Amino acid sequence: MPLNPSQRHNLKDWMRLKKITQCPACGEDRWRFAEAAYIRALLEEGDANLTEDRGVVKVSCGNCGHIMLFDAETVGIRGLWDKGRDL
Repeated sequence: MPLNPSQRHNLKDWMRLKKITQCPACGEDRWRFAEAAYIRALLEEGDANLTEDRGVVKVSCGNCGHIMLFDAETVGIRGLWDKGRDL
């Protein structure tokens, strides 16, 4: 699911706070925050279902396409997602 403006803002702030400003693959600072997305879960072989507590946030580099995944709860996206959906 695409991130809403509040979630994108949270992601940008979190990455800056953690000093994640440059892509580790190419060194550019061209993150595609407008295309960042919440992915409900990454499944391992044998996992029974998709659970939202295992969601990640995906953001890619606009220069080389490198993709970074962050735990949604750690970034603060999971809480915002739940509030927006009245969970």
